[in-house]
Amino acid sequence: MRLAENFARFADELSQSPSGLFTEISVFPSGALSMRVHLGSRLFDFDYFPSRSLFCVDELEPDAAFDSGYRYGFQDFDSAKAKLLCLLEEAQAAATEDRKPPLADAKGTAR
Repeated sequence: MRLAENFARFADELSQSPSGLFTEISVFPSGALSMRVHLGSRLFDFDYFPSRSLFCVDELEPDAAFDSGYRYGFQDFDSAKAKLLCLLEEAQAAATEDRKPPLADAKGTAR
């Protein structure tokens, strides 16, 4: 099952990043695969549905229900992987921006 190996390798790559994220992979009897990526309090899904030959990627919102849909669908692993990496980079950039101290004006007052 080469696709499961691709998911596992990608999960290993992600877990080696300094961002403190971790992954969980689930393999289903149908051949479907699911990788959850936890980045701080944020959660991302990277799933494969063999019945549709479709890779789906999205961030789960805190109030999302089970199977709430996906914003991004791709026919190939590499395109889906690239989109997930883009979403993770955006999330990391937002987290970095949130940790910056407030800017001060000329009087030293925080804005």
